[in-house]
Amino acid sequence: MILYQWVGHAPNFGDGLNDLLWPKLLPDFFDTDPSARFLGIGSVLDSRHDGVAAKLVAGAGYGGYETLPALDPTWIIHWVRGPRTARMLGLDPDIGLGDPASLLPVIGARAQDDRTLIGFMPHFESMTRGHWDEAARAAGLCLIDPRGDPAAIIGAIGRCRVLLSEAMHGVIAADALRVPWIAVRPLMPTHRPKWLDWAESLNLRIIFRHLPPSSLLEHATRLPMAGRRPGRFLLASQGPRLHAAGRTRLIDRAATVLRRIAALPAQLSSERDLDRCQDRMRERIVILRRTPFRGAARFQILSRRPSLLRVEDEFAYHPASIG
Repeated sequence: MILYQWVGHAPNFGDGLNDLLWPKLLPDFFDTDPSARFLGIGSVLDSRHDGVAAKLVAGAGYGGYETLPALDPTWIIHWVRGPRTARMLGLDPDIGLGDPASLLPVIGARAQDDRTLIGFMPHFESMTRGHWDEAARAAGLCLIDPRGDPAAIIGAIGRCRVLLSEAMHGVIAADALRVPWIAVRPLMPTHRPKWLDWAESLNLRIIFRHLPPSSLLEHATRLPMAGRRPGRFLLASQGPRLHAAGRTRLIDRAATVLRRIAALPAQLSSERDLDRCQDRMRERIVILRRTPFRGAARFQILSRRPSLLRVEDEFAYHPASIG
């Protein structure tokens, strides 16, 4: 089976972790046969997948970026990212064991004993649209670019005494390495609900800190018009101009808020909850390797209309009919 990962216009740390983690957890398990695909890290449980191919799910989640999948016998579900994904798919919430990136210590990832840096990892889209490299430098923080090599990013996180992150998998990796973290609320509302899916698997309440946009382009992409065709056309044609306008003022404001956030208390999940999460996933991987095409979830095929994720707040998925 192939090891699936979502590929966008730029590399992304969370999706790239698949190639780093799974070949070590499941050696000699993957090949290039497209008749089966393995869905591990990422918000990739949706309707985009081949309807004929077998789809083995081990920790993936629903993000609301596409319509929900219609579960049928081609879906072999060993576990999903969190209880919210499970409920959205009509599964028992207990199948939401956690995000596989929490298993990084199992493959030898460790934080350094002498950690001095304060790191900041924006979302990969924010790196493209904003001026976060300059804002982080002005704030005295170490920028960790989520578009870089995943192993190098893990090493950088491991050198931090605290990590600020707008990227969910930056926080998940830091939490696994026991590096205290501060969650920065994603500027784009569509990226927010999936955080709560992961957090529920660890009995964790995330305290989000708010950052202002570092460019007019970032600000514009958050507006309702950005989701409509005329708005997308306008952003595409005026993107460079919006990216450059008001640069100094917006960078200074973003740097000021970054410094303020860096001084706030950081978070970690409890050792007990992280150990429980890791142990349950490791136990499931042993079973998965022995009987990969026999999933853990018993589900009822539901009759549902296609839906999108409607973000009304940060605390729930809201399926909205599009049919």
